[in-house]
Amino acid sequence: MTNIEIINIGPIKHIKIDLNQINVFMGPQSSGKSTIAKIISQCFWFEKNYILTGEEYYFYGGLIDFHRMDDSYFSDDSEITYDSLWVKITFKGKGKKSKISVIRNDISTDIYHNLKIEYIPAERNFVSAISNLEKYSDSYDNIINFLNDWMIFKETLTNKKDFSSPLKSINIKYKYNSTKKEDVITLPNRKKVNLQRASSGQQSIMPLLVVCEYLFNELYNQKRNPSPAERKNIQNLLPDNMKSDYKWVIDMQNFHNNEIEQNSNKEVEIVKKKIWNKLGFSTDYNHSTVIIEEPEQNLFPETQKELIYHLFECIKVKNRQHNLVLTTHSPYILYAINNCLMGNLVSNQDMDKIEKAEFLETNFLSRKSWISPKLISIWEIHNGTLKQIQDEDNILSENYFDIKMTDLTDEYYQLLNYYKDEK
Repeated sequence: MTNIEIINIGPIKHIKIDLNQINVFMGPQSSGKSTIAKIISQCFWFEKNYILTGEEYYFYGGLIDFHRMDDSYFSDDSEITYDSLWVKITFKGKGKKSKISVIRNDISTDIYHNLKIEYIPAERNFVSAISNLEKYSDSYDNIINFLNDWMIFKETLTNKKDFSSPLKSINIKYKYNSTKKEDVITLPNRKKVNLQRASSGQQSIMPLLVVCEYLFNELYNQKRNPSPAERKNIQNLLPDNMKSDYKWVIDMQNFHNNEIEQNSNKEVEIVKKKIWNKLGFSTDYNHSTVIIEEPEQNLFPETQKELIYHLFECIKVKNRQHNLVLTTHSPYILYAINNCLMGNLVSNQDMDKIEKAEFLETNFLSRKSWISPKLISIWEIHNGTLKQIQDEDNILSENYFDIKMTDLTDEYYQLLNYYKDEK
């Protein structure tokens, strides 16, 4: 289990949570949702870099520069503690006064599996609304990182065929024309439109869908070679009698004869497994952790629901331990999540034959997205602290919805007392 504690950073006063496979942070604007998501992302990055390369990079600088957090968010009594199976990271302070300590957990019997970390910012429309963005290189932050990945992923994904939206309410196809450097969508009436001139909803959803498709599925069809820093670290950690094995693996992965690759693939995997077991970590991509700010952005409620169903279906891919972090202030996102949790609970209940048959024949749109409530944690941010809004079954509490609906309708009923129907 991985847990994180944040003290006195921005609007966050003090929170401590255990991270789940899916983590949802609900709250109003400026309540600290993105602050938590960015810190989680930074901890994942630091841990990954430290394990794979043996190096530490500037933790505070990553929060300020890459995640664009304001320096005023921090003070001398700011603290972050991240504790996982593999490392414990402790950060304190601000700017040059900040300190970070890392303790490697060598007791763990689990192997650390490399993951692809993708932070999808609320400003993602930027990448599809403005043309020729590949020329933009004034800075490097989470927006530009998303832009760079979008440029790579969309060309790879649409190299052979169009990408079809998995959402019925966004019934379009997408294709990147690498020759003209154009993003083109095909509408249901077969008319083609430049994505830069499409609706705000289409501009928001298409980069999100393309990047998620690549991260949850396509990525694992690509061979990954370790970075120079990773190779150096591995060579230093391996005993002399295994260094030649690692060099052989790298040479084989760089060899492009398909027939030889296929015939030697099993042998390569056997040797790699031996190396990863010795090191206690693997540099091959095993899964993705995707952090999405405001997935509901520019989307109609029906599309918000479909998007959640699609993301949860992707998360359930077998043999992958994908993770998802969402920040939201949309009740429709929460309703869609609750359907996925309730579906799982009901499907595991005892039913008689007639009831079971009727249940199986019912066309529940969320059926493929049903997921164990134990795998998801949902928090509401209030005054710099977190409150988990799930009941004993881990589904969203009915009281929570009742309160929010009452808040929404109270004023209407107050006005209704003064309304006079003249008919």
